[in-house]
Amino acid sequence: MTRRNFRFTYWLFSCMSLVMLISSVVLAVRIGTDKRLPFFLADLHLYTEYFFLGSPMGIQLAGALECCFLVLVATAMLIVVLFTFQKTVSAEIHLIALWIFLVEAEALRLPMLIMAQRSPSISSLISLTRLVYGARFSGLISLFISGLYAVGIGKEKPQTGYLFALLLGSMFAMLLPISIDRFQSSFMLQAGYSELTMIVTASLIILNAIDYFVAARLKEDRSYAFVGIALTTAAASWVWLWDTRVFEWGLIVVIAFVLCVFASIKILHHVYIWK
Repeated sequence: MTRRNFRFTYWLFSCMSLVMLISSVVLAVRIGTDKRLPFFLADLHLYTEYFFLGSPMGIQLAGALECCFLVLVATAMLIVVLFTFQKTVSAEIHLIALWIFLVEAEALRLPMLIMAQRSPSISSLISLTRLVYGARFSGLISLFISGLYAVGIGKEKPQTGYLFALLLGSMFAMLLPISIDRFQSSFMLQAGYSELTMIVTASLIILNAIDYFVAARLKEDRSYAFVGIALTTAAASWVWLWDTRVFEWGLIVVIAFVLCVFASIKILHHVYIWK
């Protein structure tokens, strides 16, 4: 895969992320100013009120702001990749960029909250729920494949890893049963096999860390071990944010996510710029 194709992918991700960021901000404003949402969530026994800097904050606004901040930092990281890896071909960072982009699918939880309040066709909510889960699975798989490339197992072009991650993630999402009458505090319909889903999620994150530790040993470069630690922490932070959290803790975890992603990008850039 040529450097030109890498740059085109990074430009595409960055531009699409900016559009998603603007859309998320608009939706967050819409959610924050809608005075009917607390009553809707209260009817579902989901409404919770937090306090931030001494001011009350409903769960709908806390969730919207967490999603916005997550999209903001993911967009920032994609822009960092765009402008720091323009001359460096790295299959690992290419797949990590796909994961970062798929993280932004959490923003789809915002229109789902608005749609649920207006009682649209349940099929729309089911489709969006599957889309979010598909992005989550695909992101985790792409992260795992990046570890395989670091070890040296992956010999195919990175777009093969892209295709495999997206197809397998979509397949998992389509197989999940979705409850049509159980709306959650994450602003999505409840999916079945929750325990199995978390086992698969944890396994992929742990296997990715193991891959980078093996790469550090095989290539005799401790930098890969640090990348594994940073990516594992970032992925765990992202998974923790799948549900709406107390805003202060959610903000702290978003900051931890972006710092760990930035650290992994910087370390990989240092590794490849000197090779």
